[in-house]
Amino acid sequence: MKFLLDDNVPYSVKKWFQKKGLEAVKLFEIGLKGADDETIYRYAIENGFAVITLDLDFGYLFLKFQKGTIIVLRPHRSIPDEIVCLLERSVEVIQEKEGLIVVKPDMSR
Repeated sequence: MKFLLDDNVPYSVKKWFQKKGLEAVKLFEIGLKGADDETIYRYAIENGFAVITLDLDFGYLFLKFQKGTIIVLRPHRSIPDEIVCLLERSVEVIQEKEGLIVVKPDMSR
């Protein structure tokens, strides 16, 4: 699975994915920095990416279109170390599941 990292996801998360041998792309790398959520979502679907975001609005887009994979991270605090820790605990889930995935410190669904 390839991951498209929303603007609100720290660059250190991309480095974490690379260390795991997984492909992750930041929006600025593909000319989408500052793009609206729907543009990002459509790009992800068309190019086989799962979107990783801290933005709950992507969940509404998934409910509207019912395509692709959106992974919404909900750490207690939006700091890089906590986000990476959250991913570390849920990496298998986010690689195996599709659809709308919400990852919280105490669970993922």
